[in-house]
Parts: sequence; C-alpha cells; structure tokens
Amino acid sequence: MKKTTILILAILTLAAFALSSCGASAPGSDTPLTRPENAGGTAPLPSGAGIPDFSSIMAGNGKTDTVWGLQDPAARQEIIDAAKADGFDVSFGADGSMTVKDKDGTVFVQKNDGTWTMQGEDGHSAQLGGEWPENDFTKLVPKPDFKLVGASSSDEEFTAAFQSVTADQIKAYAAKVKAAGFTVDAEEEDQNAFGMTVYTYEADNAGGYHVEISFAAGTGSLTISK
Repeated sequence: MKKTTILILAILTLAAFALSSCGASAPGSDTPLTRPENAGGTAPLPSGAGIPDFSSIMAGNGKTDTVWGLQDPAARQEIIDAAKADGFDVSFGADGSMTVKDKDGTVFVQKNDGTWTMQGEDGHSAQLGGEWPENDFTKLVPKPDFKLVGASSSDEEFTAAFQSVTADQIKAYAAKVKAAGFTVDAEEEDQNAFGMTVYTYEADNAGGYHVEISFAAGTGSLTISK
C-alpha cells in the first residue's frame, strides 16, 4: 500500500487538475473569458489573446473556460494564424468544435460543449470533462456516478479523476468494484491525516488486472492497470 504522504500529494495533484475547469483569463490577458450562453452565441476574445496553451490544458492547469470554436470569425482566424506560427495546425468544425494538430502528431479536440480530448500517435489518449469513456479497462468496473474531471488511457493503464465526491461515496463505489471481482491481494486504508479523511483500496482480479481507488479532500481517483 502506498504511503499516506505520497497519496496526499497525488490527490492534491488531481485537485490541481480539477482547477482547470474553473474560470480563468485568456493567455496574455487579465480579461475573464466565459462560455457563450448557447451554442449559437459568440464571445470575442480580447485583442492579442493568441491561442490557448494546449499542453497546459491537457496537463490540467490551462485555460478551459472558453469554447474557442464558438468565437467570431476574426477571433478564430487570429487563433489559426497564431497557432501556425507556433507549429500547430488549427481547424474549426461547423458544429463549433476545434481541432489542433501538434508538431509531434498529437491531436487535441475541443467539442462545442467545452470538453477536451487528446490523442497521441503512441495510442495514449486523455480528456478533460466529458462522458465516462468506454474501453477495455472501464468495462471491468461499474460506471461511477461522480463528476468526471478528466481521464487518460494507454495500452497498459487507465486513470480517472473525480471531483465533488465524499468519502462515503468512494467507499460505496469501492464495494461495487470488489463485487466486480477485484478482491485478490486486497489492501484497504481508511484514516484521518492532516485533518482530512484519506481512503485507499487496491486489489487484483482473476484476470490479472489491478485497481487502485483513492480519496482525499473531496477528490477521488481510479486507476486500472494490466
């Protein structure tokens, strides 16, 4: 079982990841950007705002409070031009989505609801917000009824971060995961540390998959690995 201190650091990292969904300012500007009230609205960017920092966004500390594909034509062209100068190819869909191709072949997509996805050439993928993903890992456990902050997956591992959950909710979910067969070499910790509840559960299943469930400070995580 991981040491409590290491777990807390990991949870706090996930909490920082969650902050990416909070209000923020445009790159190079102190002017707050807000999502349009409806899919047909626009919220022009401040002049010279440039493009979002896609690497920071997918790392969990970028500016995600604007639907860039719903900006006016001048703002979208400004993004395209600035992106090209930095080695990105940006295109906008008729549905208000934005697709960004990085120099290394990584593709970022922002849907018109503001959620982000990333797909790398190596098969690694990630998302900020959005719906619970369906893959070979997630089919092994029940779908959690929590707010999904973000998730990432590769051929070897899947990780998800949750926001606004309680210790009791995480423990109840862990019970469902146990019922799904993750009981081999199980280890569980439930304690108070630095004035907050810290909970972890990890175990294998008969198929050789390993699950780790963690909770602290209203933030939870789930990792499934081969």
